[in-house]
Amino acid sequence: MSLHGLSLTFFFLIGIILMKIERDQGLDTLKAISIVLVLFWHLQPVRFITINDNYAVVNFLNGLVETLNWQLTLIAVPIFYIVSLYLFFQKASNKNYVKERLGKLYIIFIFWSVVQIILATIINSKFPDLSWEIILGIEPVLPLVGDSVLYFILNLIILTIFAYIYQSLNSNHKKISSYIIVIFSLILFELTSVTKLSVPYYYLRNFLIYIPIAFALVNYTNKILKFKFYYLAAYILFSLHDIGLRHYNYSPGIYSRISVVFGALTLFCFIHTLKFKGNWFTQKLAKYSLGLFVLHKYWQYLFILLIINYPININIGIPFNILFLIISILVVLSTVATIYLFKLTNLKQFVS
Repeated sequence: MSLHGLSLTFFFLIGIILMKIERDQGLDTLKAISIVLVLFWHLQPVRFITINDNYAVVNFLNGLVETLNWQLTLIAVPIFYIVSLYLFFQKASNKNYVKERLGKLYIIFIFWSVVQIILATIINSKFPDLSWEIILGIEPVLPLVGDSVLYFILNLIILTIFAYIYQSLNSNHKKISSYIIVIFSLILFELTSVTKLSVPYYYLRNFLIYIPIAFALVNYTNKILKFKFYYLAAYILFSLHDIGLRHYNYSPGIYSRISVVFGALTLFCFIHTLKFKGNWFTQKLAKYSLGLFVLHKYWQYLFILLIINYPININIGIPFNILFLIISILVVLSTVATIYLFKLTNLKQFVS
């Protein structure tokens, strides 16, 4: 082979390698947006306080923030599931990938479950009672910051198994299964919303609908995307529906809502189709979203505990409670620093 031919071969191979390691910027952006929304929901950095008897204004502002939290931030977890299942369906034909994926998720779940149990035992001064809730990643909970987030990983493991079974069905059975899952889920969501029988946020049935949705996004992309403005309209309509229900003291579920499904589908369709350039910040948020997701509550607990034991009052002259914003910033910075420390060890796989 001539020198020219060797050069062409070399650059061709380099091109293939670069294509393999090139990240999907649309998916990275979705993951980055989602982890920001998760942090916003858990940390609640924007809160208003009463100054000079301005109750009406403060109530309006806090109500607006609460509405945005319920109707916007809560689509983050479904987006994570859609992105994970989307990537799975892209590679599901490779059985080795399926085994490696499930194995990695299982190891991550066990590791963080042990961490959660150890920290909860130290904080609560007693070993948690063995129960199904621990196995499901729901408990043990930490005081002050609420429930464990590990249900997400276990549900993702089960959803991946179901997705593998779904992938193996023939086209007719797959179509029938899709109709059953989607229709049953939407009906169930609506019934639980209007009957005050809210489904717990960690139930797997809240997320089964994202299996056929992710499969369709991979295999029928153009057909799904052409209806994205209809999804947006449905998201707005059912969001108004949720707001109305809460106004009349109903309590629609956190994830068992039709608005959440259409919100996640809308965001995916609009964001993933955009042609983003590589962005370092977005890529880092996406790559380490797992670390941000599982670590932030530990730092949140620590900073809230410090504030309780050493209360401070920060008055900046406007009805904005800056203390929660400061706590949120400190939590994020500490979480990022912890992720960096993980990167320097063999524990890197548990944050990325």
